Amino acid sequence: MKTFKLFFVIVFILAANVYSQSGGSIGMSDARSDAMGKTKVTSSFGLRALGNNPANLFNDSLKHVEFIIPIPLPSLSGSIGTNFISVDEYNYFFGYQTKDADGKTIGRYLTDSDKSRLKNLFADGGAVTGDAHVQFFAISVKPSNAFGTIAFSMSDVISSNLTFPQGIVSIALDGNPVNQVYNFNDTKMKAWWLRKYSLSYARSLNILPVFKQISVGVSFNIIQGFAYAGLDHVGTQLTTGDGNVITGKGDFLAYAAFSPEFNVKYDFDKSITTKKDFKFSAFPTPAGNGFGFDFGVNAKLNDVWSFGFAVTDIGNITWNKNAAQYSSNLPIYLDDLTNQSQRDSLVKALTGKDGGKYISEFSTDLATALRFGASMQINNKLLLAFDYNQGFNDQPGNSKKPRFSIGADWEFGFFALRTGFSFGGFDK
Repeated sequence: MKTFKLFFVIVFILAANVYSQSGGSIGMSDARSDAMGKTKVTSSFGLRALGNNPANLFNDSLKHVEFIIPIPLPSLSGSIGTNFISVDEYNYFFGYQTKDADGKTIGRYLTDSDKSRLKNLFADGGAVTGDAHVQFFAISVKPSNAFGTIAFSMSDVISSNLTFPQGIVSIALDGNPVNQVYNFNDTKMKAWWLRKYSLSYARSLNILPVFKQISVGVSFNIIQGFAYAGLDHVGTQLTTGDGNVITGKGDFLAYAAFSPEFNVKYDFDKSITTKKDFKFSAFPTPAGNGFGFDFGVNAKLNDVWSFGFAVTDIGNITWNKNAAQYSSNLPIYLDDLTNQSQRDSLVKALTGKDGGKYISEFSTDLATALRFGASMQINNKLLLAFDYNQGFNDQPGNSKKPRFSIGADWEFGFFALRTGFSFGGFDK
């Protein structure tokens, strides 16, 4: 019984920590690229190339003016996903229900094989990601092929990365055998709301005769951050001993910042006695500001083959409005869950309660990523594309795990059949 109580105590504390203190690549998302497995480096053109490969903003076959306007509504896209459990696996472990002899609803009884299978799902941590993009406005103008294309855009992105620690599952399934060590250093949580104002330029530079056309592009991005909450690191560890004694340490560091209009009240701020409601504004005061840029190249070998690469979101954000830090570096000792003092100490060690404070500022990198791509155009009907995406950090919307994408676009006059596959890390 103590095992399950401890499990639910830790789950509740971690969940409370994530939500009570909380309020990638900032590129365009479109149905065509998403349907093609997120292949974008050589297969997204015009305004849809912004944030992915700015070189594709220029193409001598494109119109001279292109724009996206928020009428009747802004362009909106979003996604949520996980890399560790499928729908079938979720239904097997958490969706199964039956009736016992007394007619009570019960779940599935897990065998040793089931427990091993469930733990293996969390072997690399249980990652869940979500994001939403809003494209408010974008316009590109190409006075001539010789001049190139210039563009301006304004967009928002709300992204989050969350990784559940494997130790939580191990405690739930294994209990607390003596001398067992549970590490929670695979716990991750970062989320932000950013706005990007982007000025981009692309043109053709035919400097290598072997290529039919080489396009280069660059974007200069002013970034406003309206909200951020994230774990810098977690080093929490628990060790089980004789007599159901649990020892260890609570070790983590987290940062947060929110626009003043959001009226977020930190639990350590006793100067605010009345909680104000969240105030929505289309143009809230930024909690942070930053600068970034993108650079890309698209080399068209002939009418069939194209090759490209891009580096996106190079830069950082400095958060200096309502900036706060939560930290913990405390010992843990627990031998009686009914002891209020021990429970309070556990809460402080795991959540940083009473360890929060205002700070002047902190900085976060943008979701910097390197992208390579190649595509093959067959008879002006079938386009095959391949992308390799490598993130340089684990910021929201990004992943240090490489991602490989393969996509196809087969046009039939006014109708097109598109499909694709993506393998590897989460990102946009």
